[in-house]
Amino acid sequence: MKICLVGFGRLGSAIGKRLKRFYEMKVSTLPPTDELARKEGLEVVDLKTCINFGDVVIVSVEPSAMDSVLSQMEGLEKPLISTAALYGLKEIRRKVKCGYRTMPSVTVEIGKSPVLVSERGGCNDEAVEEILSKLGKPIWVKEEVLDAALPVVGSGPAIHSLYYNSLVEALVYAGVDRKLAEEMVKESVIGTMEFLKKYDPLEVRARVETPGGITVKMTVELEKEGVFGSLSKIVGETGRELRTRR
Repeated sequence: MKICLVGFGRLGSAIGKRLKRFYEMKVSTLPPTDELARKEGLEVVDLKTCINFGDVVIVSVEPSAMDSVLSQMEGLEKPLISTAALYGLKEIRRKVKCGYRTMPSVTVEIGKSPVLVSERGGCNDEAVEEILSKLGKPIWVKEEVLDAALPVVGSGPAIHSLYYNSLVEALVYAGVDRKLAEEMVKESVIGTMEFLKKYDPLEVRARVETPGGITVKMTVELEKEGVFGSLSKIVGETGRELRTRR
């Protein structure tokens, strides 16, 4: 299968770096990102050449650029996968009947992203799922769910990184060397994520806590400070707003 990738920004470049390992690929993108694509060993071509080359077209541009890009693809019968946030599926399929919307994160670069995709019935669901499976775990959802999940899926790596960094700073404050602190937190987070594949969060917590122990003391203090409630409120309200914006 051949891929035409349109756009090579933060998300587009992450997609390109990953998929070039599995498929033939050409890229259509504007300066200065064209040089970034060439540095990755990818051939940069004009949009028409790219579309003619690809069996599947992936469009990873800013939402504000979508109208311009799609106007050059009207009548396209190949599958088109868009990563543009909040650019509706109805608008895509108005110009390209075999269109799909996705919501991945930059962790597609290592093949470890949830990849929300909407909706089935575009014309070649199997090919789309095969490609997206190289980027992470494809999850078919209704379009409204895709919008609501943007703060967790699309923005997730930034939020998780803040959490990770706060724990590193906590250890440094407690007197631990920074490099050692980073290693400790990284392995703790990775191990916990694997554990959560087997146990639900409350069970994990119960396996750690002991009556009157340090873990209980810290979690009670964090809850008292409103850390978890604030996180749920901010992320949840953002998702609700995005779900109703279009």
